[in-house]
Amino acid sequence: MKSATDTQKPRQTGDVVLQEMWRIKDELSSAYDHDVDRLFVEARERQQRSGHRVVNLQVSPQPS
Repeated sequence: MKSATDTQKPRQTGDVVLQEMWRIKDELSSAYDHDVDRLFVEARERQQRSGHRVVNLQVSPQPS
């Protein structure tokens, strides 16, 4: 079984973009104590504060 520290070890790959994405993912996860619900609550709040129009793909369009 893997421990929490196993996910923080450098990954062996030559793809720099993937390494950076994994680093950011690990940083975000850690910032919210690895609680995806907390992460999404904050993301939704940030989205509302932005003032940008947000597309909700879960709402089906009304027939004309």
